[in-house]
Amino acid sequence: MSVRTYPATFLTLGLMPSLVLGLMLGIVACSSTSSPEVTVQNTDPASLKVSPAGVATIVFTDLETIRPDNLSAGVSGSGCITVTPVNLTTFRYTFNGCRSANGGTLSGTVTVTAAGTTTLVDTAVYDLTVADSAGTWHYTGTKITTINTAAKTGSVAVPAGQPFSVTFQHATDASKNKSWSYTPNLQADWSNANAMKFWGTYSFQQTQPAGDTLTATIAQATPLIWTSGCTYPTSGVLNLSLPPASAEIRFNTSITDPNIQTGCGVITINGYRLTLGQ
Repeated sequence: MSVRTYPATFLTLGLMPSLVLGLMLGIVACSSTSSPEVTVQNTDPASLKVSPAGVATIVFTDLETIRPDNLSAGVSGSGCITVTPVNLTTFRYTFNGCRSANGGTLSGTVTVTAAGTTTLVDTAVYDLTVADSAGTWHYTGTKITTINTAAKTGSVAVPAGQPFSVTFQHATDASKNKSWSYTPNLQADWSNANAMKFWGTYSFQQTQPAGDTLTATIAQATPLIWTSGCTYPTSGVLNLSLPPASAEIRFNTSITDPNIQTGCGVITINGYRLTLGQ
């Protein structure tokens, strides 16, 4: 169903029905032989998801599953999204029970305002909540996507001095509550409509309780690539660093799972397998 004709960046935040398997994402400390921040000693899926490496990958994927190849069509692809025009250049996307990249249930709004023609600037204001039995995540802030419409390239950032806020509130144990500031500095290329690419850097600074800053790098030579029909990247490498700890995240189409579309959302963290959206 087409929901808009005015060009604006569209977000598909982990909504493929085949990905809905429903494991919980909590936020607890995981032990490590080298550092408590990035690498983890426990390598079962639940531990990988709640490790800082897992959080920095899953939340990033949740927030940056942006599909510039849908700029003109703006097709929602899901009954859990409604789109409301605010004015000629602003549209509000409302999420009602969608499946998030971390496996929880997503609700709230993303309000997108577009300006310009040759250079298109999309300003997206987020107020999203992801909930599961472990607790709730809250994503709030503003992102700006600047698009060269002729070259079909773009950049993703936040307004200067206004990092994105990510918070987690545990359902029963307030000592496990955490907050981060998320700052993206990304480049995108969707000149091939069937293979949208992302590369660049982003960071997660733990603000509550006060902690260090985890940084991530996606090399242009090995970008994250979203292919047609896949909610999550099908290939690419990102490297997470919080010295002396590090983690390598690989999206790999050679990894298969009978419960999901081949290669969509299957990753490894330092070689250990994890599936997004469940």
